[in-house]
Amino acid sequence: MATGGRDKKLNLWDVSDLKQPIRVFDAGSTIYQIAFNPKLQWVSAATEKGVKVWDLMSENDRSLADLDHKLPKASNEKKETKYAQSTSIAWNSTGKKLFAGFSDNKIRVW
Repeated sequence: MATGGRDKKLNLWDVSDLKQPIRVFDAGSTIYQIAFNPKLQWVSAATEKGVKVWDLMSENDRSLADLDHKLPKASNEKKETKYAQSTSIAWNSTGKKLFAGFSDNKIRVW
């Protein structure tokens, strides 16, 4: 089982012992939704800065992929880069495509 939220952490749990997570991944931003790949040992998270994918078989806790969409800056804007938030995420049934809904009203497919 996986959980995530405002603490910016994706937690993996052993459902037979829910005292503490068995593994924790740093998403770097608020997590809105989580999806497991149906074929591979991958977990993905829709976050306020885009999509992150982790390989659960890897001992490395860094993300396998960071899929984001930077919003265009206004000509007078000098602030930090803004990202479209990914608010929903789903793998197709074969696990070969990842669909993510974004706050700019677009669905992106990888």
